[in-house]
Amino acid sequence: MSKSARYLSIYILLGIIVGLAIGLAGQGPILRWLTDLNSPLHKSSALVSNGYADAVAKVLPSVVSIYGISIDQNANPELLEDPHYQQFITGDTVIEPVMGISFGSGVIVSPDGHILTNYHVIKKADRIETQLHDGNTAIATVIGIDPATDLALLKIDLPDLQPASIPRKTNSRPGDIVLAIGNPHGLGTSVTMGIISAMGRNQLGLNTYENYIQVDAAINQGNSGGALVNTAGQLIGINKAHFYNSESSSRSQGLGLAIPISTAKQVAESLLRDGKVIRGWLGVTMELISQQAQGTLTQYGKQEKILITGVYKGTPAFLAGLQEGDIITKFNGQSAENGRAALDYIANLKPGSKLSITYLRQDQEYTTETTIGIRPTTQ
Repeated sequence: MSKSARYLSIYILLGIIVGLAIGLAGQGPILRWLTDLNSPLHKSSALVSNGYADAVAKVLPSVVSIYGISIDQNANPELLEDPHYQQFITGDTVIEPVMGISFGSGVIVSPDGHILTNYHVIKKADRIETQLHDGNTAIATVIGIDPATDLALLKIDLPDLQPASIPRKTNSRPGDIVLAIGNPHGLGTSVTMGIISAMGRNQLGLNTYENYIQVDAAINQGNSGGALVNTAGQLIGINKAHFYNSESSSRSQGLGLAIPISTAKQVAESLLRDGKVIRGWLGVTMELISQQAQGTLTQYGKQEKILITGVYKGTPAFLAGLQEGDIITKFNGQSAENGRAALDYIANLKPGSKLSITYLRQDQEYTTETTIGIRPTTQ
């Protein structure tokens, strides 16, 4: 072989090697990508892509749409007094009542057909109609109501009902993913997703007893009374409302509220057993005083105190001599840290039990004793 032919062969061989190297380099990422498709990590992502359909399917049979039918027999009474309208009225004229329909949601919590919902959903209803996810309908009867927590217990009579699964212990935390299921705007069963934004929201002025789960899942009109569930499809709360700031007249975005299932369960059991929720009652209205507002009262401790803003006549507080302007510092020798905790403490006391109250009046400390009463349903 001549020298020129030998050089040519070497160049050809080098060209082939370089070409193969470039080709393999170009295919490398594609091959790795195809390999990634079959990796355990990708399989995990594929499972996540299914979303939370299994959790939703588990709870859907337990969520009902509620339609409150209200009938106003005296609708438009001004028409009867209108002289132009009176000329058309005869003895046989019948004024048809006006029917109104409100809508909300509820959750089946027992195989016997007991349903938890919000009190405001059925408050004005003369007849309550329910519709299950499978299309079955039933008229609901009211077992009991608790305006103080905005909860109501209903009952329907249908076979093969599936109650929602309730965890023995919720352990819910901010950041947990949650699903809100209900009947928004009467459209039918719908699901929204979000996270828990905060726990224990209170002092919002919505109800007497407040201990809300705050979520950013969409809760629209009609979702009230529906289910708030975790990713296992377990009921952790009863949806209440989307927070509305009355001071600024604005409807907040991503700020929904739900009543914890622990509270809802206690209320439901009381309503089923007694027809009402029996709570201890002192008979005062209270508000929290911050450390800054206490002024010279800080000598009694740095914890927040309770200012009595009103005393109902004939109540345990009235009989104990408490007055508007008194500042409660202790119940039964234990520090009264804030109004919400104090209200819950009193509510959990058994009616008829004795309560020692330490309070301040004009910078002087006093202690009195009273007997706990039964909180009226409307209080």
